[in-house]
Amino acid sequence: MGDDAARIIPEILIPESFYSVEGLEKYLHLGQTREFRKGEVILAQGVPNNSMLYVQSGCLSVNMCNEDGDNKFMFLICERSIGMSVFLSELHELLITATEAARLCFFTMEQALEIFRQDEQIMLDVLQNILSKVYYFMAQSRDLNFSRPSTRIFRLLYNLALTEGRLENGVQVVRTRLTQKAIGEITGAHYVTVSKLFNYLEKHEILTKHKDRICIYDMVRLKSLINEVIEY
Repeated sequence: MGDDAARIIPEILIPESFYSVEGLEKYLHLGQTREFRKGEVILAQGVPNNSMLYVQSGCLSVNMCNEDGDNKFMFLICERSIGMSVFLSELHELLITATEAARLCFFTMEQALEIFRQDEQIMLDVLQNILSKVYYFMAQSRDLNFSRPSTRIFRLLYNLALTEGRLENGVQVVRTRLTQKAIGEITGAHYVTVSKLFNYLEKHEILTKHKDRICIYDMVRLKSLINEVIEY
């Protein structure tokens, strides 16, 4: 491999921006393409699967289930990415559903191996995609063990403002449809805690959250809150 093959695992803020595997677009003719409606189940808990799932368009939600039927959101699979429905036995606990209309391509194990033999770069991109998920959950595990809920939430908001924000009339604006529920699932914080912390931020005129955007008025204060003790 040349220098251009070197990889740096990026920090994932929202669990949907995992490494792209768009090179699979060249091999769609080898797989089976199917379309799914919003809310339709792609893979149910305990249903065996022996294929690699590639999202051509749309978005999927991956959840982990327990024996009681409850499930926990893990991450999203968006366009040009692969899912986790890869060679699973009947013992798996995944539930994958379409969060919007989606067009997917399924590659069997034999088809995936044939693609890897033809195109080593695809194999590297698939590994990179998987590694980005691994690093994301390693970082999440670290934060759950060593950081307060307020720290995790404020750090997410601050980093989103740095990476996704745009200055508009003196205000840092992040265009996102992230709900408070989703923020709680991403940071491992209870919804009530998230709600109280957003009330705190709005009360102190640090930021306001709207349906399609977050407006940050005081980046310095938001950053300082990351290391402050705020219990809810």
